[in-house]
Amino acid sequence: MIVGEDGQLGTLSAEDIANRLGKLTASRMADAMSFRKDGKESAERSRYKMELVAERMTDIIVPHYVTPAMQWGIDNEFAAKQLYVNHSGYELIAASYIDHPEIEYFGATPDGYLSGGGLAEFKCPTSVKFIEWIKVGGVPDEHKPQMIAQMLCTGRKWCEFVAFDPRMPEAKRLFIRRFEPTQEELETVDAAARQFLKEVDELFEQVMEA
Repeated sequence: MIVGEDGQLGTLSAEDIANRLGKLTASRMADAMSFRKDGKESAERSRYKMELVAERMTDIIVPHYVTPAMQWGIDNEFAAKQLYVNHSGYELIAASYIDHPEIEYFGATPDGYLSGGGLAEFKCPTSVKFIEWIKVGGVPDEHKPQMIAQMLCTGRKWCEFVAFDPRMPEAKRLFIRRFEPTQEELETVDAAARQFLKEVDELFEQVMEA
């Protein structure tokens, strides 16, 4: 059973948008941890800091282009949730934005809470990416920062990674792996969030004083 969701996905509520304004969110945690091989921050990380400063100064959310691949994910997420619930037997409870209990300007909007005490993260990738994930066999590294950030914010200890591709044969449309991060992984993301937000605060002050 899916509780508290009507199948209309892809847009945040006005309340969630207001709550996320100017904050590091779990969905962008990978960007906040992105560095080049030479140790310098990536262009994505630098831009994300500027986006958050802009949001804090204008009270306007920075818009992002929705690619066809992103729209595909939005359009198929509810079907992924329905199939997962039928397959797993878990009750999936809709989630809204939640702030980290200690770190200011840090929060997450999980895809859903599971009745067994965990979270669920749903992805609807291209078929090639879906096969790549199956070939690797575990939770993709690129999505671990997001899932860990969600667990840090909610206090949940594990998260189901659920990939769905309706183009696959019926018996092969779901790829599910449970992820329970180590203490070291939790501490790494916690420290990265604090450092990133410290730099955002410094950039904000720099711009305000310029």
